[in-house]
Amino acid sequence: MNLNYPELYYRIYPKVIDTVNRHLEDKESMEDITDKDMEKMVDEVYQKMAMECQEIDDDPAERRSRSSRYRAMQRPFYGRRRLVRDIISIILLSELLRRTNPYSYGPGYHAPWY
Repeated sequence: MNLNYPELYYRIYPKVIDTVNRHLEDKESMEDITDKDMEKMVDEVYQKMAMECQEIDDDPAERRSRSSRYRAMQRPFYGRRRLVRDIISIILLSELLRRTNPYSYGPGYHAPWY
């Protein structure tokens, strides 16, 4: 089956790989990665994406000018920034998990050569 990922994935993924490779040079093991390290990597990838796709950082629909009382009455708002950062986090986590145990695909599953 031929699965096509969204274009955004193909823009984010190489930046995540580059960031993870550079970050892991300083760490002895994957267990040394902290929440601060994760946030730093997400920030780094986001900054690269914002430079490449400026519309991500300039979301006219984000509700900056409305009062906090008005925002509290509405459903949570997920602007471009937050959505892109969440996508970056998901791709980053999946890459780190893949590197931690490349042959584990889920509970009870073993690679065919295992």
